[in-house]
Amino acid sequence: MAEESLAIVLIPSGNTPSQIETSIGAFSQPLADLLQHIGLPTENILSPIQERRKVIYALESTLEILPLEDRAKADYLSKFTVAITVGLFDGALTFLWDETIKALGRLIVSFDLQYFYNVAESISPKYKNLDSPEDLEAISSHDLLEISRRIGLVNDINFERLRQVNYLRNHASSAHPNENDISGIEMLSLLETCLKYAITAQPNHSVIRIKQLLENIRKNRIPDEDFTVIGDDLSHQPQERIDDFLLSIFGIYCDPKQEQHVKTNIEKLVPYVWQCASEETKYQIGSKFGWYRKNGDTDRKNATQKILELVDGLRYRDEDSLAAELMEKLQNLKTVHFEWNNFYNEYPHAKSIGESIPRTGVPRSVRKLFVKVVCICYCGNGKGYKRGIDENALPYYQSFIESFTIDEIKEFLKLFSDNEFVYDLGTTKADERMRKLATELKSKTTNVHINKVLDVIISFPKQLLPRLSNDSSYKTPLKYV
Repeated sequence: MAEESLAIVLIPSGNTPSQIETSIGAFSQPLADLLQHIGLPTENILSPIQERRKVIYALESTLEILPLEDRAKADYLSKFTVAITVGLFDGALTFLWDETIKALGRLIVSFDLQYFYNVAESISPKYKNLDSPEDLEAISSHDLLEISRRIGLVNDINFERLRQVNYLRNHASSAHPNENDISGIEMLSLLETCLKYAITAQPNHSVIRIKQLLENIRKNRIPDEDFTVIGDDLSHQPQERIDDFLLSIFGIYCDPKQEQHVKTNIEKLVPYVWQCASEETKYQIGSKFGWYRKNGDTDRKNATQKILELVDGLRYRDEDSLAAELMEKLQNLKTVHFEWNNFYNEYPHAKSIGESIPRTGVPRSVRKLFVKVVCICYCGNGKGYKRGIDENALPYYQSFIESFTIDEIKEFLKLFSDNEFVYDLGTTKADERMRKLATELKSKTTNVHINKVLDVIISFPKQLLPRLSNDSSYKTPLKYV
């Protein structure tokens, strides 16, 4: 009889809520007794029993997202469930997020790993020379999500959902020291998000076409008459994807070891892609010429020259390596900004950027990236007790902003349609600082059209700046800038 009374029953079916709560409670007291016995703290270690009960009751229905055959192999879900039952929600979230990153990695490998790495390199030079599935571990969670979004493996809405999971993983899980709590309902929502939008996700049709095109470029000789059709299809892709595709095939073309049939395919395709690429990306490619020349990389320098000749783009060529050097430093700073504890790590990068800006000002090829990164870092991410701002780096950001000319202010106005730029503007502190920045920029110009857009930014509803680019009050005056 004594053994029966101590039995722990966790299966919700056929049990009342009070019975389940009592059963879960049987775990807690022995654990508390053990911790107390060996002199360890017991307060605020385990999530409340009522919160655990919420997850246990809904767990089975939530897991219906995952096919039974996959569920049977899901060790992470067993760990997640045990952690939830014991009351270690922070540990459960760590198990869940680790599997989410692994699942995205598997999706990337099955899609096109080399394309992913080409885009990764365009985001940050720290990702150069990555080529194996194991190298995915070198990419930060934020950048892995961002690259997955850019190449189309994750859409914008699901990117935001997964970004929120990553934020909670950084600020409320056992991965980093913290004192934040997560409720049972939140845990269920996080589980559903990761299962539905990462662990069981599949690329959409338009992304699969990009994958097939890259495979054909590498494996086959594409008939001349097909390039017009391919170019027309690419022109209907999102702008980011067009730009990333151009940077990718440029990188493939510049590889000295590349096979000739691959280079021939790219030579015939690149004029079509170039036509619909952004000016920023064209300048980014042009800046590589001086960088390769400075480093004695003759093969890549000549390949860059050939590409620019094929697309009638020699005016984008930058023979000074400073532009490419500054671009790499800005990319490094951006990566650091989006990582954990950015407010301790940005200073050396900001200082180095200050040393690389030419006396003649920021080169045209780097202007948009310069404005974007400086403004993002100046406004911070609104997180942590420093609100995501590196106070040591702040004087550099203020100095950079003071040097803004009309050209930089115009770039600032256009950035509100950039996903990364508005990434954290839903937080109170970042929102406040962005409006403060817009006010400061307004004092630097008397241009009526520019000031009209700045007024819209300043007066837009609080914490809704991430939606600004879809609002007609912003889009209409921006046309005249």
